[in-house]
Amino acid sequence: MVKLPKEMQDKVKSKPTRPSSVVKREGSQFGSRQMRRRMQQQGIDMDQVDATRVIIECTEKTLVLDQPEVILMKQAGQEIYQVIGQAEEYTPDNFTIASKEQVEDLEPVEESEIKPTITENDIMLVAAQANVDKEEAESVLKECNGDIAKAILYLKNKP
Repeated sequence: MVKLPKEMQDKVKSKPTRPSSVVKREGSQFGSRQMRRRMQQQGIDMDQVDATRVIIECTEKTLVLDQPEVILMKQAGQEIYQVIGQAEEYTPDNFTIASKEQVEDLEPVEESEIKPTITENDIMLVAAQANVDKEEAESVLKECNGDIAKAILYLKNKP
């Protein structure tokens, strides 16, 4: 075997490589075991708050966070709230919160009765499953407000 000059030789390290440390992700999860252990060692209790909206009122603007992630941390008798989410900014002239009296003064919205649509396929399915004619299946479907399963059970258990 011919020995090459040093410049042309592939330099191969003879030392074994050590395993590299694991790269940690940005923004670890709330419930990660390692974080909970560390917080517990420091005497910090953490709870997740089920919030649907957070409103922060400032002197010149109002910040509204819809569907935020809110974490309550308690340490030495103090409460720390961590709020994570996308904020929308409002000025005082285009943002108002309805007071309790204003909400009570609102008229209730009338609910219209929604009637289910009964298709020909529904009628045929009920008639076939209950072994009845289409007219009877249709009338029972109307009585059951379009509930196919209820109509079939009614017709099968009918004496």
